[in-house]
Amino acid sequence: MEPASLEEYAEFRPAWPAFAVYLFGVVVFTAGPQLNPNTHISPALGQLIGSLFLAFILVKRFSSIYRVGPRGVFVETTFPRRGQKQVAVEQIRRIDLRRGITQRLLGVAHVHIYVEGQEGPALKLFGVPRPERFRQLLLDLGAQDQQVVGAWRR
Repeated sequence: MEPASLEEYAEFRPAWPAFAVYLFGVVVFTAGPQLNPNTHISPALGQLIGSLFLAFILVKRFSSIYRVGPRGVFVETTFPRRGQKQVAVEQIRRIDLRRGITQRLLGVAHVHIYVEGQEGPALKLFGVPRPERFRQLLLDLGAQDQQVVGAWRR
């Protein structure tokens, strides 16, 4: 695996493949009741649910911006409320890649970044492309990745 460059992750949004399961849901709920009228969901309800999935995809994709620099990781959200969070690279103690089988096949992961003295994740990045390269970039910048065995930290 070639090393990740800082420019690759300087500013990015959640990757489209991270939404594959939601896009499949849009297709199932929109087309399913049309193809099989004997289903328990009416075509109107199917279109409503499919539209809600699609709205979630668009809001999540276009309202989140992630930035990585030598000083830290920044997460900016613009909807439903504007907010910014940042963590200095030196404070990062654990980088957790969360992904199911679909995300592994599509090469994306949700990344949880933990800092010293805080039990929960300080930052959550949805749909990071090439997550192993992202983790390695943070490690190269000076972050630490505490090893986890089962549910226990070493």
